Amino acid sequence: MRLCFPLCLLPSFLFSCLVLLPQGQFCPSACVCVDYHTVDCRDQGLPSVPNPFPLDVRKLLVADNNIQTIPADFFIFYGDLIYLDFRNNSLTTLEEGTFSGSNKLAFLDLSYNNLTQLDAGIFKSAGKLIRLSLGNNNLADVDEAAFETLDSLQVLELNDNNLQSLNVAVLDALPSLRTVRLEGNPWLCDCEFANLFFWIQENASKLQKGLNEIQCSLPMENRRIFLHELSEASFSECKFSLSLTDLFIIIFSGVVVSIAAIISSFFLATVVQCFQRDKKV
Repeated sequence: MRLCFPLCLLPSFLFSCLVLLPQGQFCPSACVCVDYHTVDCRDQGLPSVPNPFPLDVRKLLVADNNIQTIPADFFIFYGDLIYLDFRNNSLTTLEEGTFSGSNKLAFLDLSYNNLTQLDAGIFKSAGKLIRLSLGNNNLADVDEAAFETLDSLQVLELNDNNLQSLNVAVLDALPSLRTVRLEGNPWLCDCEFANLFFWIQENASKLQKGLNEIQCSLPMENRRIFLHELSEASFSECKFSLSLTDLFIIIFSGVVVSIAAIISSFFLATVVQCFQRDKKV
C-alpha cells in the first residue's frame, strides 16, 4: 500500500528532524558544542573566527588561537552572546562598529592580545558589560570616551599594558565600577599623571592588587617608585602649571572682560553726560 505525506506538513517535519539532530551537527568542525548555548573553540590554532555558530549561542570560547580580527558584523548575527572569551589571540585593533548589536554582552575578555589603542565609543553598543578584561595588551592610548555608556561595568582590567598616563575621565565615566587593575604599566609620574594619582588615592579600595603594586617613573630620574611612596605634596608644583591652551583661554577671557569694561564705562559716561545736559535745560 502506498503512503502519501501531506506537503503542508513538510516544514514541521524538517524542523523536528533538525531539533532531533545531535548538537554537534551545528558546530564548526574545530569546535565542541558543550550544550545548546555554549561553543568551545579554544586552542585550535584558528586564524579566524570559525563560522557558522548556532545563532542562539550565548557563551563563546575562542581563547588561545591566532585570530587577528573580530568580524565587523559578528554581533549582528550572534546578538544573544552574553560571554565572549577572546583571550590570547592576535588582535591588533578593534574597528569602529565591531560591537554593534552586542547589547546582551556582559563578560568580554580581550586580554593577552596586541591591542595598542582604544578609540572613543568603541564599546558604546555593549552597554550591558559587567566585566571587561584588557590586561596584557600593548595599549598606549585610551581615549577619554572609550568606555562611554558602560554604566553597568563593575570590573575593568587595564593591567600590564604600555600606559604612561590615563585621563581620569575614562574612569569617572564608569558609575558602577567596583574593581580596577592598573598595575604593570610604565606610568610616568609627571604633572599629567597627577589627576590620576589623586583618583587612585581616593579610590584605593577599588584596586584589586592594592596601591602597593603600582609603580611609576620619575621624569628626571632613572628609577621607578611605588605610588605609596608619593603624596599630594609630590605634585604640588603641578597645581599651578598651565598648558598653552589654558594660557590662551585666560588671555582671551581677560581681553573680553577688558573690552566689556571699556564699553560699559563709555555707555555709563554717555548716559551721565546726557543726564547732565537735560538737567541744565
